[in-house]
Amino acid sequence: MATGLYSKEIQIEKEKLQAFIQNKEEWAELIPGYLHHEFPNEQDMIWVFQGDFGLIQKAVKVELKYKESTTNQVMFDLIGLSDPINGDGFFEIRQEQGDTCQLVGNLTMKASGFLAGMMNPILEKFVPQLVEQLVQKMAIKASQ
Repeated sequence: MATGLYSKEIQIEKEKLQAFIQNKEEWAELIPGYLHHEFPNEQDMIWVFQGDFGLIQKAVKVELKYKESTTNQVMFDLIGLSDPINGDGFFEIRQEQGDTCQLVGNLTMKASGFLAGMMNPILEKFVPQLVEQLVQKMAIKASQ
């Protein structure tokens, strides 16, 4: 199972960062390789992005099904719509000192089915890079 965990310290008011992670529209376009997104309902989101899997580049469509959330944390399950890739993840805010917060992103993905043997080693490299790039972009946009 491929896992990416990345955290970034941000000089920002906690309430501003909380509002940012709760508003999916704010960060939906920040995923690396973003093509488009849609909201099938108020809670869930579908991301379509161009995945660079080494020798293979392909459009990937995944649904983020939101689980329990608090003002400091957004948790979701990930369901592959174009490929049998599933997982889960979260974004979390941890208060540091003063107006410094830590934004933490975590994503776990696992391929199943016929291509799992080939896809899982690729995901091992892809997922940590994806999480790092996404959290960095989120930190920049939230701070603006």
